[in-house]
Amino acid sequence: MKWSRCHLKRTLRLVVTALAFLLISVGPVAAAPYDENRPKVGQKARDFEIQGFKLSDLKGRKNLVMVFYRGHF
Repeated sequence: MKWSRCHLKRTLRLVVTALAFLLISVGPVAAAPYDENRPKVGQKARDFEIQGFKLSDLKGRKNLVMVFYRGHF
């Protein structure tokens, strides 16, 4: 059986798309194991200090959103 160039391109595109979908859907699950010590949704943060800034200084005064990035950029 001879495959046409168009058929090969279509098959290759389908395989690459399936692989990309698999890596995107399974990758984050494998990279982030469950940790019992991490904070739960709605749990209050413990007081901490970073470069002279204390979390307790803002208690009751302002809304605060904290974002932490894991890994290297």
